[in-house]
Amino acid sequence: MDESRPLTPPLARALIRSLSRGTAVAQGARFIHVGQREWLAAQLEMLSEVAEDGHSETKFVRGAYGAGKSHFLSVVQDFARERNWVTSHVECKVDEVEIDRFETLYPKIAEKLSMADLADVHDVNRPNPAIDPIRHLLERWTNQVLRKSGVRENAISRPFDADERVYAYFQRRLLRSNLPMPFVQALMTFARASLASDHDSTASACTWLKGTANNLTVAAEYLGNPKNARPGAKATLIRAFDKGTAHDAMRGLLWLIRDAGYAGLVLCVDEVEELARLRTQKRQDQALQALREFVDHAGGEGGFQSLCMYLAATPEMFESDRYFLRYDALATRIQQLGANANWRGPVIDLEKTPLDRAEMAAVAEAIVRVYSTAYGLSLDGDMVETIVGQVIDSVMANRYRLAKPRLLARVLVDELERVRSEGAAYRSTDNMQEVAEQAAAAVLEGQSL
Repeated sequence: MDESRPLTPPLARALIRSLSRGTAVAQGARFIHVGQREWLAAQLEMLSEVAEDGHSETKFVRGAYGAGKSHFLSVVQDFARERNWVTSHVECKVDEVEIDRFETLYPKIAEKLSMADLADVHDVNRPNPAIDPIRHLLERWTNQVLRKSGVRENAISRPFDADERVYAYFQRRLLRSNLPMPFVQALMTFARASLASDHDSTASACTWLKGTANNLTVAAEYLGNPKNARPGAKATLIRAFDKGTAHDAMRGLLWLIRDAGYAGLVLCVDEVEELARLRTQKRQDQALQALREFVDHAGGEGGFQSLCMYLAATPEMFESDRYFLRYDALATRIQQLGANANWRGPVIDLEKTPLDRAEMAAVAEAIVRVYSTAYGLSLDGDMVETIVGQVIDSVMANRYRLAKPRLLARVLVDELERVRSEGAAYRSTDNMQEVAEQAAAAVLEGQSL
């Protein structure tokens, strides 16, 4: 990972707060990551291949609740951004995404774009929600358009000449492409409005590209040849994306990401098991068909190029006759062959590579380091060894069917909080097994809510 991005106390505190709930904030996942080397190596190889050949790939990530699916995806995205990929992580439940309705997915993809060069705008360890990634993407693309058009940045002495050069470039490239025309018009609007310092129009183009319900009204001078400009020409109305055009929006977004100079998009869709909440079998079938189509996009079918898509779900989705197995067209595409893990297979099965005791100890030690950074707490080595040993023993012996890493994080952080609050009066917990079972019951209760 990029060692130039150290763990800061604010990020460490945010990570500890999240670990107390059994999760890890995405920006901090790399600081406590242990294991899964083969799975990660396979993903890096795949990212390199897709960046080179421009095709696409879809993977399923399988793991029990708390097994580290989101953590694994956060680490994959971290690696990807270091390799010039744009990433987006969407959670079906939290983001109210319905798998069978792509029009609910696209706006969240656009909203949650992340790229490494945003570090030039804000601290990657403390993301600024005021930074609009779509605007950042469009501005980067526009700067490249200006350069390719022969317009020197910050040296536009003849704005009309610059607009002519940009329009000529669009005639050679955009207007002869197979991109959806509304998308082409929105890109032209942003670039040419930027030249004119028309901030209202650039803002409107950004809003439209994010997949909101807003239509985009474009002044005639941003779409026509500047040599043939007519005063008072009628503006053009570009309708918002809807159910019928959401896939066009995605195809355009992928093109824009590549043309702006990025390798492609790593898209992570978490909590796919939410499709079980769809009330009718018809809608569940539509969701399963959508997943099958995502798999078939591997290779670039449908115009989805330079896309690496990860779909995370619980084991029940793969094992129950009510879900993936019910839809044969999907089940046969992702069927796992043999008992051994296939690192390049369609399913990343985290249950086949659980952390062993030594790896659990390494995770615990990493959490202790994060806690020390968060609160400037220097812990006695013997005390840490005792605490870690007790916590791991209790977690490994836990009788609940719950992934161990999540339980480890909850119990260990709770014990470290006691160390900090009680100081010299601290005594390690005698009934750690009972504490672990209480934590497991609390996690499982929260899961069912």
